[in-house]
Amino acid sequence: MTQMIAVFPFVAGALCASVTIIVLLRYRFYARRVRIPFAVLNLACAIWATAYGFQLMVPLLGEKLLWFSLWQVAAAFTPTLWFVFTLVYAGDETILSRRSVAALCIEPTVVAILGLVGVVGISDLFVGDFGRISTSSGVFLSMTHGPLYNVHLLYVSALLLVGSVVMGRLLVRGDGNYRRGTVVLLSAASIPVFAFAMQLLGPFPRFDVTPIALGLSSIVVLFGLRSDDLFDVTPVARDYVFSEMRDGMVVLDDRGRVVELNPAALPLFTVPQEEIIGSHIADICHNSLGMYALLDADRSRLDITVEDDGEKRYYEATATPLGSGEGHDRGWALVLRDTTERRRTEAKFRTLIENSRDLISVLDADGNHTYASPASKHVLGIPRSELEGSNSFKQIHPDDREDIRSQFDTVESRDTIRAEFRHKHADGSWRVLDAVAVNLLDDPAVGGIVINARDVTSRHRYEQRLRVLNRILRHDLRNDMNVILGHADLLGEMTDDPKRRAHVKTIQQKAKSLVSLGERAREIDRTLHGEDRERRPVEVTDVIAEKLEAMQESNPSLVVNTHLPDEQWVLATNHVGTAITNVVDNALEHNDRAIPRVGISVSKSIHTDEVEIRVVDNGPGIPASELAALEAGTETQLQHVSGLGLWLVKWILAGSHATIEFEERSGRGTAVVMRFQPASPPERDEQDESAEDDTTAATADTIGTESERTHGTDETDETRDTDEADERSPDGNGGSESERERKQHVYSTHIPDAEDNSDEETETDPDRQETVSADD
Repeated sequence: MTQMIAVFPFVAGALCASVTIIVLLRYRFYARRVRIPFAVLNLACAIWATAYGFQLMVPLLGEKLLWFSLWQVAAAFTPTLWFVFTLVYAGDETILSRRSVAALCIEPTVVAILGLVGVVGISDLFVGDFGRISTSSGVFLSMTHGPLYNVHLLYVSALLLVGSVVMGRLLVRGDGNYRRGTVVLLSAASIPVFAFAMQLLGPFPRFDVTPIALGLSSIVVLFGLRSDDLFDVTPVARDYVFSEMRDGMVVLDDRGRVVELNPAALPLFTVPQEEIIGSHIADICHNSLGMYALLDADRSRLDITVEDDGEKRYYEATATPLGSGEGHDRGWALVLRDTTERRRTEAKFRTLIENSRDLISVLDADGNHTYASPASKHVLGIPRSELEGSNSFKQIHPDDREDIRSQFDTVESRDTIRAEFRHKHADGSWRVLDAVAVNLLDDPAVGGIVINARDVTSRHRYEQRLRVLNRILRHDLRNDMNVILGHADLLGEMTDDPKRRAHVKTIQQKAKSLVSLGERAREIDRTLHGEDRERRPVEVTDVIAEKLEAMQESNPSLVVNTHLPDEQWVLATNHVGTAITNVVDNALEHNDRAIPRVGISVSKSIHTDEVEIRVVDNGPGIPASELAALEAGTETQLQHVSGLGLWLVKWILAGSHATIEFEERSGRGTAVVMRFQPASPPERDEQDESAEDDTTAATADTIGTESERTHGTDETDETRDTDEADERSPDGNGGSESERERKQHVYSTHIPDAEDNSDEETETDPDRQETVSADD
């Protein structure tokens, strides 16, 4: 008969074990703090029921005592595991520190040890006097309980009561799935508790129904897992989020009394935490009058300032009524947000804007000023109070108004625009403003178009003066010099006196030098302020070859030695050829040798992968004062550069994001090293376009070079405004080409067989190359 009864504990143990497996495997996405304690609890129940089933099955007393010891240990820890699970499920796991968990394990451990001691007959303080009773129903184990057993019952009752209170609290404050899950768990827990109470009362003196009740509890849990999605939504998630929220949360009842709050809301109150619950919010918070207005919906938010240890922190409170209708029959929910960092950021930017020398304003869609910074007084002479509310277009110059208005209308479809225009000053003058507009109409924090305007009137006037001076240098000075050259030629033809002809030659040389200086200034202006200033792939070997060929024609005595690859592309502007030409020109201009020599090589650096263009000469070298001025970027009376050529090279390379370096050579001469970023050859269409641009740039350089040798009579007023009309042919108007003594044209070229990316770095030394006559 006992074997038939033992089936029920076995079934109960199997049900408890199945719950353990399901929770650990199927519901592995639950938080570990929920599923692990519940799985361990069911595992202990499974051991308890299964061991009790084996105790009923075995006939011998020793075997029964062995299984009794096992289920006694599981039964001792089950109430403690239930208590731990209730704390975790309710979100009170902060109580479960390592020390508290260790303290909770003391009692069941002592009980388990006392049970084992009683089994071996050492002590009967807990259990003792074991026996074997045979009845018609089967063989059962008999025992007596000692005085500590009653203490254990009191302790277990306390744990069950506290755990039930913790779970019952969830029924009061929970809703929906929270309540259904709590009801399922409390129902499952009440079944073994009721069975244990029946066992104490004695209806079944020889048979313990508690293990079977554990199986019934498992059936309830399995039902909850399937139908109510037990553990899918647990109160711990809500409580954890509530306690860990960065914003403060306060729940008030319908009388305005505090019923719940999280730690982030504590700065709102003026009393200790233990006095907050149950008190009226307005009596214990900062800014009581404002809180009354917030609860009465007289204001949408409340700004609160709290001073803590001498530091001010700022908070923003909002209230939401809790009720089914428009009222607050259930209370309010207060949200307290820390706005300290936001206010500090706003104060920082407000200080920057209010102390900025630039005018910052916000315009609406019609161009009306909705905000203006205090710089309006400095920039326009108009106080911000007068500028705000006015229309911005009414103060713009009539000639600029239509263009600015059209650009303003397009800012809605573009993020940013930039424009220069004239704006009327308070004194009646016109100021040139450089303005950047950003469309922030869709930004609720701004709701307008932000304008950042800077007064560039002084810069505009300075540029205008430069243009006038440049025109004088390019036109008037050159025309006057041409007149001087023409008269000098006439004087040279009218006299045969060697001394007088020497003076005439000096006049011609200085006049040509001034003409060349004017042409160089025009070249710099065209190069640096032209439209074609974008970097693109440039094939430098062809550019260098074309420039050298042109220089050979104008300088027959020049000896050029080259070390060029078949092809080398760099990332630069189309004026890289002009830079190379000016480097060579500078080497020739200051060269004191009878036969000036120049070496040019192109190679890739083995260290930086940059493309190096190296130009060396056999001249006296560049003075240290000039190099210092170039490196510093400024000139002084003691440190300055003779001419404009090297400055033009430096500015062109800066526009190409390239660098220039001057190296002293052993003996005589200077090595100028220009370093460029390498580039890949462009597509065919882009390459054709680049070649066309190179041709245009080369033509402009040729015109500039030819005009350096031009002199003649004055030009008419109609031709002064165009550069091309001012240029003269070197063979016309009494040119001095026929008087020039022609010298031997020497040119030497060396192209290595190595590849472009050769690691061997080559420097062409003009003093060591063979000279080959052009006639050969």
